[in-house]
Amino acid sequence: MELREKPGKVQKLLELSLRFRLIFVLLMVGFSVAFLATGWQQMASLPLGASEALGMWIAKFTNLASAWNSAQYFFVAGLSLIVLYFVFGGVRGGFGGLLALAAFVGALFALGGDEDMLVIFFAVFAGVALLLVLLAKWSVACALFPFALSWLLLTGFVSWFPLMIGKAWLMWAVLSAIAFSGVVACALLAGKELGEGTPSAGALVKAGKKMLAPVMIASLLALSALVIDMSVVVDWRRIGIAAILWIAFNVWFFGFTFGTMSFAPWERIRSGSRRVKMNDKKKKSSKKK
Repeated sequence: MELREKPGKVQKLLELSLRFRLIFVLLMVGFSVAFLATGWQQMASLPLGASEALGMWIAKFTNLASAWNSAQYFFVAGLSLIVLYFVFGGVRGGFGGLLALAAFVGALFALGGDEDMLVIFFAVFAGVALLLVLLAKWSVACALFPFALSWLLLTGFVSWFPLMIGKAWLMWAVLSAIAFSGVVACALLAGKELGEGTPSAGALVKAGKKMLAPVMIASLLALSALVIDMSVVVDWRRIGIAAILWIAFNVWFFGFTFGTMSFAPWERIRSGSRRVKMNDKKKKSSKKK
């Protein structure tokens, strides 16, 4: 008698991402090198433009009402993202996503549009992430360096993509914020599963399933905000471009980034004994009957 639950479509897709992870990594490296070689200046202009604009926006900040009026759609998208993290990821995923989102905005503000600091910022981030993934027994440490690598691909793609729905630096900042907070929340949820003894592949798939709705819905809301708020004219062409970008972003997150994360040493933080939850026991006992 088969006692295991049949995997759903989402689980099958995430398992396919892990199965073809080497292909994703090779494609990621190839595209990233091509973007860096042919469009480094365009890639660098995205974080520089975003950090400079953020500093100017904060300098003009007077009260909550003015801030809301100037970026109400993005506030709604960000608030929805955090709420979804708490709904699907619990307290761990919610607070992890919130802190990661705040850290990303803080780092962007600290950059201050300084071109000389850009390479230093990324080098420090990638270097610390590499040390953490090699030495630290922490779930987030397993996700930061893979994210740093795949982040280059996202930046290169946004710099190349023919945007007609807003400013490229704003698009990059919004998608990067969603991506970074989603990766941190996913890592924390995977760490929880590993602490209960779940194998690394199963832990990543379970965490990925919980992050599917928050990442997809938040990116949809953010891109919709760009189409509605930033476009001079809203037509089917701009809507189509936004739809293509939304699909590409989610393929990048759940394909390239998710697959790259699986190469990290997750088994190092896995508990030696596996805990069986009471609801799992009830399911098995009912199936036996």
